Amino acid sequence: MSTIIQAEHNVVTNDITTTVKKGNNATHLLVQLETERKKWEEGAYKTSNKQLYAILSACLLYGGEVDIAAARKRSEVLEKFYERRKYRYKKDSPLMTRIIRAVFGDIDRRRLSTYSLVLREAQKQKVLPSQLADWIESNGGVQEIRLSQSKTFVGQKARVAIGNAAIVKLKNLAVVKTDELTRLADAQHMGTACVLIAEQQADGSFAVKKLLRSSGVVNAALAALYTAGSATTATKQAEQAAANDAAKEQAVSAAAASAQIAA
Repeated sequence: MSTIIQAEHNVVTNDITTTVKKGNNATHLLVQLETERKKWEEGAYKTSNKQLYAILSACLLYGGEVDIAAARKRSEVLEKFYERRKYRYKKDSPLMTRIIRAVFGDIDRRRLSTYSLVLREAQKQKVLPSQLADWIESNGGVQEIRLSQSKTFVGQKARVAIGNAAIVKLKNLAVVKTDELTRLADAQHMGTACVLIAEQQADGSFAVKKLLRSSGVVNAALAALYTAGSATTATKQAEQAAANDAAKEQAVSAAAASAQIAA
């Protein structure tokens, strides 16, 4: 940490300590922390990502298509590089994995795997090295791209779409109509999802407090509906598997009993 950054860090830390101990203006502290977060996002974090994407772009270029002779030479160079760094060289590993390991060294294996998956997906989609940074950003970052390669991964848009479709099949828990809600009704939203914020009452009833139509809020609710549905499905599958196992055990026991009787 540089002297300047260390000094700034000490100032912020001292301010926080003073605020906590003396119970001073907590709002001012939050504003100060928010400002520091914005500086970090626009400064070190943003710069760090740009530097990372630049390195990954160079790795993508290094692992580009070449003729057979050049490909063999590249593999030889990589293997010798590994020997000098005392890394274990695996010839059967994907080329991008070998390149990433050579460049990034002994970092967390998960990160190595993530970077390799990102570059291999970029190759599949014919992304040019000069376009890699924009492509990564437009796809939500390296972690989102890594997750998208999982066979079980379902993206946010897909979860929202599935949750939206599931609403039609769900039974009504209740139909709420009041003068206040009627005034908030709008013909252009007919048949579309919204979010009702309700508070459970002591008698078991629910008091509707707010109607929200914000796409972000509604989509989050629909995605949550998908997740809840997936959890229910997983539970049913587990219960079914357990029932099947029990049935098999009963069948085996019955067969064994029949064999003993026959003997």
